[in-house]
Amino acid sequence: MHSNTVYPEYQDVEAYSVTSRATSRWGSEVSLAPRQYKEKGLYTRTCSLQSNSSGFLCDDRTTCLTASRICDGKVDCHNGEDESKLYCGNLPHSLPSDLVFMCANKISWTYIDNVCDAKNDCGDCSDETTKKCLSCLGWRCNTVFFKDCDCIPKSRCKDTFQDCDDWSDENVCQP
Repeated sequence: MHSNTVYPEYQDVEAYSVTSRATSRWGSEVSLAPRQYKEKGLYTRTCSLQSNSSGFLCDDRTTCLTASRICDGKVDCHNGEDESKLYCGNLPHSLPSDLVFMCANKISWTYIDNVCDAKNDCGDCSDETTKKCLSCLGWRCNTVFFKDCDCIPKSRCKDTFQDCDDWSDENVCQP
């Protein structure tokens, strides 16, 4: 059981913010704290996932989606707000800013839950070399293929193909 507190944040705006602590149907903790409204007078849709990353809160106030599930062509929120033109009309600018990671080149972007996932979503490795990416789940080396950034999956250790410029993936790395 959870409780919601609803109250107007600004008197001149007919919108309300909600403070709620509950568990979503995917086991994520939902927490929507009072925040400033966007220019459109809408509440922010921020919720916290178990991974401590930001998520998108559906209208039901219990469903917290990972950022990459927004505007993916599949309706995940009961009312379809995760695929609405309001949020998907001008990507990434129409998304809540805490769901977006802007790449170092300032042109490309990726969803915040794609940061530090061992995939070069930005094309320049900025999503894999941020200060948040402290550990490598694979083998860390200077890679031959730029798409790997500086971490190759363990499955590519000792696979007879050079992935690291020093051949450490074939000589030292253990699968």
